Amino acid sequence: MNVRQWLGIAAVSWAGVFCAQAGVLEDLLPRPQELVLGAGAFEFDPAQLDFALTAPSQEAVDRLTGHLREALGRLGVEGEPRITATAAEGFCLVLGKGQGGDGGRLDLPEAARAEGYELIAAKSGVLVRAEAERGLFYGMLTIEQLLNAARDAGRLPCLRIVDWPALAMRGYHEDYGRDQVPTIEDHKRSIRTVARFKMNTYLWFIEPDHFVYAFDPEISTEYDRFRFEEIRELVAYARTYYVEVIPVVELLGHMEMTLRHDRYAPLAEMEGGGGDLCATSDEAFALVRNMINEIAPAFGGRYFHCGLDESYAIGKGRSAEAVKEKGIEQVFAEYYTRMNDVVKSHGQTMMMYADIVLNHPGILDLLPKDIVMMFWDYSPRDHYPGLDTLKESGYPVAALSGLWDWNNLYPVYPPGFKNMQTLAAQAADAGAMGHFVSSWGDGHRGAAGINLSELNTYGFIYCGAVSWNPQPLALEEYSDAFALQFYGSRAPELAQALTRLARAQGDDLRRTRQARFMLHSDVAEAVSSMREADEATVAFWRTLKGEAEAVHAVLSNAAPTRNADYLCSVDLAARLLSLSADMALACRAVAEALDEAGFDSEPLAGAFEELATRHGTLWKEYERVYGTTNRTLNLNHIGRAWAWAGERLSALAGDLRTGAFPTKEPDAAP
Repeated sequence: MNVRQWLGIAAVSWAGVFCAQAGVLEDLLPRPQELVLGAGAFEFDPAQLDFALTAPSQEAVDRLTGHLREALGRLGVEGEPRITATAAEGFCLVLGKGQGGDGGRLDLPEAARAEGYELIAAKSGVLVRAEAERGLFYGMLTIEQLLNAARDAGRLPCLRIVDWPALAMRGYHEDYGRDQVPTIEDHKRSIRTVARFKMNTYLWFIEPDHFVYAFDPEISTEYDRFRFEEIRELVAYARTYYVEVIPVVELLGHMEMTLRHDRYAPLAEMEGGGGDLCATSDEAFALVRNMINEIAPAFGGRYFHCGLDESYAIGKGRSAEAVKEKGIEQVFAEYYTRMNDVVKSHGQTMMMYADIVLNHPGILDLLPKDIVMMFWDYSPRDHYPGLDTLKESGYPVAALSGLWDWNNLYPVYPPGFKNMQTLAAQAADAGAMGHFVSSWGDGHRGAAGINLSELNTYGFIYCGAVSWNPQPLALEEYSDAFALQFYGSRAPELAQALTRLARAQGDDLRRTRQARFMLHSDVAEAVSSMREADEATVAFWRTLKGEAEAVHAVLSNAAPTRNADYLCSVDLAARLLSLSADMALACRAVAEALDEAGFDSEPLAGAFEELATRHGTLWKEYERVYGTTNRTLNLNHIGRAWAWAGERLSALAGDLRTGAFPTKEPDAAP
């Protein structure tokens, strides 16, 4: 059986009619590289689907059959799927009447050999073929998305897709080091989600004190920590979904949580501790060697990311004399080279953030060229010269963008999407190894990681889309496809709500963290700041309130067929944004009332009492939602910050009622 026989339209040529005209292309995430329409349609009944799968080995057959069953389960196919699976030459999946045959010679572009596939939908059925197991898996996922998009009509347009990724490595760089450590089951769910949207890499940022080490099991016992047997289980699970897990462990800067312990404080660059390890201390390097020697075999992959960013204290403390003698570039280079040797002793390749070497470019001439340099810049720009510099220096490079979730109640997506779109395209043009997007759990008032990890799903799937195909993808179009493929909903109001929430905090980078800061503020102090606020700031809060409330009105009534619990978390974020805006506007109202002689404080006191009640109610909801996806020990740290802010709301209400606020300033001395 050849391709023309499969299509059943030998007299009809591929006219190059792109599926944008039929609405099919817009439904796919990521968008395929090449897609054309033919004549007619494949008509199907979702409950009556027959599949024939072939792969060269029984092990591959079993893996792919399992993934096919999962895909059909997501489509809502009930009962035992009708799948005929055979170990035979070639990777092939057939849906429909044609059972057997591979459609003739498979002729994929060179770039498509490792992960690409060809998919043909004809009147008689659907055929997907690939040269590698991963390619057939990705083609299978495209079939799932096509059927999901066409299930209501029961008709899939005849089409041909030839598809492959623009970047070899695509994925999510997630912060697990600060106050959110997912349960094993939610970890596995995230791995499946990464794979479903054709990402193949998962970088886990874990601060070095968040492991249970054999050499010192007492590090940071007051925080949730990873046991190495858990990591081995998760890494093995990811491998079955063709996802490579890479540890990202800070091993020079950002080590304050380790260096705060009395036994390790003497290893810091600065007297008394701090965040930077001393780069010239053999005792300090012995600590990181011990860490690598336990972490590297637990993950056991090709790469080990050693962090090494933002180590700004080096040369200002214990290493000052060495820096004076050798120069800062040589001191850094010697430390990085020693670390590279340790990583290589485990048969792995070292990765590192590249900000320090870009700040001190002389380092680039002193290092082995086998270190992977990860360029990062989270600002929305039109071009990133630093990535060019690293590529021209002869190093393998990867690119890292940002979700703008740090210290936020919900990610500020407009700058994040611009950052991802531009950096993914530039990385592909530069021949980079890959592009990833990062989340960060920065702290405020002693609590980190308040942005629920599931809120980032909307963003990291966008990263996967533009890393596979770096063509521009507008926010509205993306929301439509995301609502369909992640939540299983074509309801336009849901997609519109997702777009509104993404934009609710605007794109002014000066305001990106204001909602979270207000939620956990001392409102008595916030009254002073809101008194000085300009009209643009007040307009920001009013807009945020209106948008968050409108989104909540939609999400509270939404009925997704997939991932409904994650949509509940998004709704919670909208309610928190609304509360934060109301707190800011109430503080503004108090500030304006203070300018009136003999103002009536009772309505204002009542407003703050109501805010305190909402604050407490939403904490209970947050606590419940957090506990469904995360281990709960770290919730204690977030809870303390939340309780403190709630107490400040109640205190201000009381002080307004009694006249204790504002505090009377003493008369000036004569």
